[in-house]
Amino acid sequence: MPLADANMSDKLRFLWLEGIFDAEAVQSFSAISPAANFWQRGFVESLLQKGHDVDVIGYPVERVWPFGRLLIGDEMASLAPGLTGKVVGYINFPYLRGSVQYVRMLSAVKRHLCTSQRKPDYQIVYSCLSSSAEETPSIRIAKYLRKHFGVPWICIVADGATPPGADGYVYLAWSPYQSGIALGPSIHIDGGIPDLKGVIEQESVLRGPAREKILMYMGALTEHGGVLQLARSFNKLSDKDIELWICGRGENTELSQLAEIDRRIKFLGFVEEDELSKLASAAFAFANPRPNSFAPNKVNYPSKILHYLAFGKPIISSFTDGVSPDYEDVLIPIEEDSEGGMGEAIRRVLNIEAPQYEQMRDRIARFNENHTWPYQINRFVSWLPAATRQ
Repeated sequence: MPLADANMSDKLRFLWLEGIFDAEAVQSFSAISPAANFWQRGFVESLLQKGHDVDVIGYPVERVWPFGRLLIGDEMASLAPGLTGKVVGYINFPYLRGSVQYVRMLSAVKRHLCTSQRKPDYQIVYSCLSSSAEETPSIRIAKYLRKHFGVPWICIVADGATPPGADGYVYLAWSPYQSGIALGPSIHIDGGIPDLKGVIEQESVLRGPAREKILMYMGALTEHGGVLQLARSFNKLSDKDIELWICGRGENTELSQLAEIDRRIKFLGFVEEDELSKLASAAFAFANPRPNSFAPNKVNYPSKILHYLAFGKPIISSFTDGVSPDYEDVLIPIEEDSEGGMGEAIRRVLNIEAPQYEQMRDRIARFNENHTWPYQINRFVSWLPAATRQ
């Protein structure tokens, strides 16, 4: 049955061309970025809460065979609870998997369109490209649907280069947005503060008085995250009543060695979301130590900041180019891109006096009011280019 054009109503229909998975899939597929999955889930869940329709079609990311599994079945991953759509599998063979992913996804999208009473008002791709010349299966499908079905394409540029051809661009990072490099209408939305009040309140009741001041890091264990420099700086501090908790996926030999030498450093590895929230509720402060000297950090946004802010506690942070100036009042800056600068920021936050600590928490609470997901989704829907409405 042919699809009917959407009428001009407040309720919009979105087709999300990227997988958003449940906790089991994120744990099973190590190539899925927990941070990217968490960000997209927050965006889509808020769209749904606002009364819009979203269908998700995508595949779980796996390292190419032989480093990853050769056959990825549809049943090997599930979408996050509450989301509707389709997970597609593929053959994970070098030089072949991209084509198979495209064909399988396109087939699923066409079936979805044929069984829908109304075509999508917009299709959305979450993009992380090292070069604008790259074309992921999702981007190829977006261009196909734009050409053959007239569905406007909104590209969320989460990291890296801007792909050409979209009808509008959402930038997470401040630097590419304000530089004016967008190839069409654009808006800066770095994300929303997740609503974790229930988790935080529950944990605050369960937790007794803290004996140590805990500084917590959650995120990548690779060079761009700066976690090794953070651990080295922490190791040089002589305070006995402080701890550094590190949660992240992967291996880092030197980090593991530091944790063995310094018992105050707790290397907790990959932690599922619920447990992560419990741990974060016990923290005194958080750290975002991304180094300015690492070139890719100039075009990305450390979304862990949003996760940290949900807990309403101080954050020490570098100010890479991707971070908006709006954060100056709610982050304690790491002034120098060095172990000495990092150590000074750690001392500053862990030695903060109680009145200043509460003042910081108050500033964060005020900041959070205008950075919730519902607030950001209202901005997004109001911005959607009027000329592309169906």
